Amino acid sequence: MSTLNNEDDTYSQKVSELAKKNKELEERYNKLLQEFDEKIEHELEERILKEMTRVSSELAHDLRSPLQTITNSLFLMERKAGDLSYIPRINEALKHATAILDGFREYYRGHEITPMKSSVNKLLLSALEDISIPQNIRVEKDLDPKIDESSLDMGKVRLVFRHILKNAVEAMPNGGTLSIQTKDTGKKIEVTIKDIGIGIAKNDKDKVFMPFGLKKKGGLGLGLSASRRIVEAHKGKISFKSEIGKGTVFTVQFPK
Repeated sequence: MSTLNNEDDTYSQKVSELAKKNKELEERYNKLLQEFDEKIEHELEERILKEMTRVSSELAHDLRSPLQTITNSLFLMERKAGDLSYIPRINEALKHATAILDGFREYYRGHEITPMKSSVNKLLLSALEDISIPQNIRVEKDLDPKIDESSLDMGKVRLVFRHILKNAVEAMPNGGTLSIQTKDTGKKIEVTIKDIGIGIAKNDKDKVFMPFGLKKKGGLGLGLSASRRIVEAHKGKISFKSEIGKGTVFTVQFPK
């Protein structure tokens, strides 16, 4: 009987020790998990703050030029009473500032979509009509007739296509071929827009989808960053491949 009691005591002691170790391991795990979460949250906050600082700095920089033009023009008009020659300059500066703010709004609100039934083919052709195509650029279209209507934000998806098409045309100042293709892959609708233009430099590829990251002459550098937000809001993907002197291919995918 004494032996059984001793075995019971030993068993209870082992169970108690295991329970204690288990509790210690659980506490260590929870502590590590909390530290990990805090580290990730801190790093995320730092990244967001850094990105917001950069974007706001770029926005302020871009707005400074038209606002300075307006300020200077008003100053000169005050000194020359009745001189209206500065009004066109003020109007142009106001248009420039408005375009900057509109572009930023497109980027900032890219995640807000209002889906309606529409066809990718129709939206792509509609966006193509909005673009001025020079006579030295030939357009080749290969649109999959099997593509049905999908739930898309018509205005914003059309805007995505317009940004990509406009960039493709501007990338071929000496002319070339603009190829447009749509394809129903079964699970996705894939849109490919290809040019044979100047291409994107290796050092600039990381800046393509970055707000204010890749500016062209007269551009804001917000079109493609806004496009990515819009596509991702539709649970889709946007990507590109480019080679200097050979051109660029943009691919946009939407789930069916």
